[in-house]
This record gives sequence, C-alpha cells and structure tokens, in this order.
Amino acid sequence: MDLNDKKQLPQKNRRYSDSFRYAFEGVKTTFQEERNMRTHVMAGAVALLLGVFLSLSITEWLWILLASFLVFVMEILNTVIENLVDLVTQEYHPLAKKVKDMAAAAVLSTTIFSVVTGLLIFAPKLLDLFF
Repeated sequence: MDLNDKKQLPQKNRRYSDSFRYAFEGVKTTFQEERNMRTHVMAGAVALLLGVFLSLSITEWLWILLASFLVFVMEILNTVIENLVDLVTQEYHPLAKKVKDMAAAAVLSTTIFSVVTGLLIFAPKLLDLFF
C-alpha cells in the first residue's frame, strides 16, 4: 500500500465518544441479527435475577458475571468471524466451513463453562431453598 492508498481508508475515531458509539452499535447489531445472542442475553438476565433472589456473595457474582460476559464476547467474535468469512468467500469452501465451525465451537465451549459455573453456584442454593 502506498501513501495515496491510505487516503482511501476511513479516518480513525477522533473522539472517545465515537469509539463508544460504534462499539454500542456493534452490540446492537449483534443483538438484532443473531438469535443466539438474544438467547444468551435472556439466559444472562435469568442468572442475574436468580443471583439477586439468592443473595450471591461477591465471589459468586464475579463468577456469574465472568461466565455471562465470556459468552457474550464469544458470540460477538463468532458473528465477526462468520461475517468476515462471508465477505471473503461467496461460495462454499471447506476451509470457510471449518473456520465457521471452530468459531461456533468456541461459543459452545464457553456456554458449557457458563452452564457448569451456574450449576455449581445455583444448584446448592436452590436445593437448600426447596429441601
């Protein structure tokens, strides 16, 4: 790329407020376009409400928040990867499928971690509550 090509690129954000605005736009887009993100947000909201109801300790809150936000971040990254693959290739390619499958696997493994974390924290409290 020579100096003239750089003039074609978009300008870097001049203000922090622009950076935040674009970031929130990305979250909004992911939420609107990805059904799984909406499912993850609902599951996170249930975990937060359950945490308030069960009066979690600070440590328990940290684990629940970590697990929830990891799933959100991985879903956003999965969406980014899928969109990039779609941008680069217009037809089926086995390597494109592998990339998309591996990105989905990252979300799945993070979601499993989140579920296990939730079970370890919520199950004993719910059992004490009902028995």
